[in-house]
Amino acid sequence: MPATLLIVEDNVQVRSDLSMVLEGDAYAIVEARDGKEALSLLEERSFDLMILDLDLPRVPGMEVLRHTVTHRTALPVVILSGKGTIRLAVEATQLGAYDFLEKPLDGQRLLVTVRNALEKCRLQRQRDRLMEDASRHYRMVGASPALREVFRLIDRAAAVRSRVLITGESGTGKELVARAIHYHSGLAVFVDVNCAAIPETLIEDTLFGHKKGAFTNAAADRPGKFELAHDGTLFLDEIGEMTLATQAKVLRALSENLVERVGDSHPIPVNARIIAATNKDIEREVREGNFREDLYYRLNVITTPLSPLRERREDIPDLTAYFLHEFAADMKRPQFALDPGAMSLLMGHDWPGNIRQLRNVIERLVVLEDGPVIAAQDVACLLKKPLPEYLSSPHADLRAAREQFEREYIHRTLIAHLWKIQDTAAALGIERTHLWKKMKRYGIREA
Repeated sequence: MPATLLIVEDNVQVRSDLSMVLEGDAYAIVEARDGKEALSLLEERSFDLMILDLDLPRVPGMEVLRHTVTHRTALPVVILSGKGTIRLAVEATQLGAYDFLEKPLDGQRLLVTVRNALEKCRLQRQRDRLMEDASRHYRMVGASPALREVFRLIDRAAAVRSRVLITGESGTGKELVARAIHYHSGLAVFVDVNCAAIPETLIEDTLFGHKKGAFTNAAADRPGKFELAHDGTLFLDEIGEMTLATQAKVLRALSENLVERVGDSHPIPVNARIIAATNKDIEREVREGNFREDLYYRLNVITTPLSPLRERREDIPDLTAYFLHEFAADMKRPQFALDPGAMSLLMGHDWPGNIRQLRNVIERLVVLEDGPVIAAQDVACLLKKPLPEYLSSPHADLRAAREQFEREYIHRTLIAHLWKIQDTAAALGIERTHLWKKMKRYGIREA
């Protein structure tokens, strides 16, 4: 969708000339003849950039600018200045305008200024989103040893520009880790490519771009993801899905820091920090000839393996509490709690879809439940698992049911903490000696 530009200029000829130059560069143009009309348009609709003459009838250009920088802070403004308004133009840039151009206008400089302003605005929006995501969605929850090791690797990777290979099953949070590394590295732009979602016929064009006329419908030059990620981060997700032919071209780009657009033999320098991820056993893929060994070594400078959720069950209560709070707040619902039986079922589930599946289950529970306590029956229904007899039988003796639940809960907590007595006791809120007595009483021992 083309960017929409608002041109505010009282001179009909200048307005027409501006529109002609900019429409030739595929922008959508809206015109305003004076400051009052400009203010009305700014109230009615959104624009990507405004070109503003300072010498306007009805409402002066500086007043329009002051309104814009106050109420439309993200809108870049390019000032047009005549001979008598240079001082005002300088004042306008100090007030917040992106740049100013002197009349008579040079068409090429106008285009370059507009492109640069739009690109700066795009990068700023992305940066703002990253900051927001870092505070909300990029927070990784848990305190397991496996996750603490991931935090350590994120800090180490963010401090350098070495390439990173993130491995782990689907749903373990590989993109989350990639974005965390990028965010903490301070780089401006994050460009992601899902290699599994792009057809082989389009992957080269996606990564490297194309030259105008390279193929049917190639109506203009288009940069690829490598170019778009220049001086930023390029995240190659599911890189194990690439064909050997594409791998060879990616290897060249990484080796030489150069890319060639489809249909063009002119090399373009690129300087992107590469983070790759895969849910495959990439070393086995190398042994079986499905993945280039030289590319593997290029990518595998810092390895960040992510454990499946079933191997860090101790994080499930923290993740569950986080997701319950997040969804209840988003849906403006009261906060929920899980009864012990419900948490026991969550702790005991193997979660083939990992954190993504857990998040989905919690979201559905918040949507469907009346609250405030989510029962074991509700969780069992969503997981499509039968309730344990001690939770489902209406004829069960209360003491026997409680003891059966306690045995199951202690057993699952021990598994979650890899049978470490001190950690398990702390999680249960009891002394080590008390835990040993319970284990002896219920006949719980490591298999």
